[in-house]
Amino acid sequence: MIYSALGGNHRVPLLGAINNREEVISRGNSEGKRLEGCEIVSLTEKEDIVMKDSQSYWKATKRVLIFGISVCFVVLSAVNADAKKLSLSVAGAGIGQSSYIQAAALADYVNKHSDKLSLTAQTTRGFVHNSRLVNSGDTELGFCSTTIIYPALLGIEKFKEGKFKNLRGVINSGESMHYWITLKSKGINSIKDMAGKRINTGTPGSNTRYIARLTLRAYGVFDTIHESSLNFPGSASALIDGKIDAWCAAGAPPASTVVEVFSARDGKIIGIDDYMFDKFIKNYPMFGVSKLLANTYKGQTKDVPVLGYQAYLLANKDVPEWVTYEILKIIMTPEAKRELRVASVKWKALNAPDVPKLQGMSQVGLKLHPGAERFWREKGLTIPANISILK
Repeated sequence: MIYSALGGNHRVPLLGAINNREEVISRGNSEGKRLEGCEIVSLTEKEDIVMKDSQSYWKATKRVLIFGISVCFVVLSAVNADAKKLSLSVAGAGIGQSSYIQAAALADYVNKHSDKLSLTAQTTRGFVHNSRLVNSGDTELGFCSTTIIYPALLGIEKFKEGKFKNLRGVINSGESMHYWITLKSKGINSIKDMAGKRINTGTPGSNTRYIARLTLRAYGVFDTIHESSLNFPGSASALIDGKIDAWCAAGAPPASTVVEVFSARDGKIIGIDDYMFDKFIKNYPMFGVSKLLANTYKGQTKDVPVLGYQAYLLANKDVPEWVTYEILKIIMTPEAKRELRVASVKWKALNAPDVPKLQGMSQVGLKLHPGAERFWREKGLTIPANISILK
């Protein structure tokens, strides 16, 4: 290889047109000292190695650039594909709570299997908050329980601002329970024993807090307690550390935060006394009688009667019909039922023989979203007249 010197100490390689030193000399004078103002300089062995390394570097750089351009093309294609999807939010609950885990599992599965939808699980203050988010359209989808749906539709209790007319049902999302957690050392054997105690009722806007206050008022002790507003993890830590005397959980058991209490201390579950059930069901038809089965938690050797209620996936009435149809088409497959059940215990509801539990919707007056109604009609289900949208 050769360099041509453009005067002084500047050297640049002669590439392409000249193949070797002999060819250069043949084009210049016979002595090979000058060629049209260019000095012909033979490469030393060291310079030849440097030149070869330089050529290898540029070849490697070229490969990297080609690879980088290819990666950019793939990324841009993926971004373009996501841009074509309709992005929607799914209101769940607080971090660690069963409804947030359920929302995250739904979003993840739908996103993997739909080329039309992109769902994002949203943390919220709970079901009361969710009902307001979905009704207003701030969030398109969300989980909510019949304990909240019923008064929201009627515009009573916490919903004095008026009837929530924009809520529509999609599918049952599982049965939940409401129960209390304390320590055996606290001497609390009934909710009535919580009078004057330090009681955590849950975060503001949550279904947990709503039911807790209903229950405490029914027992006549609400005005006597020292109320706190911790989330589930905070409640568990506070009970373990002796900062509160009891707290309540809502959702599908077992709850990881309750397991934590029973692992660290001698925990105790407090349910509802039998004589209180009739009062609740009469005044609040969204409730039912349920049981927290023995051995759900460490040391819990007996079934405990508790308040039970259903939860549903809701959609705002203005969500396009095809959206809820698409969601149901994706999650009602055998594969989806298996995967969602592993991700969230509440999704075992998909395997219930009476899913989507239309009678539960009918009981509280929750109308179906049109896309959901079309899906369930195609599955051969009879739609109760009071919740039908399609005529």
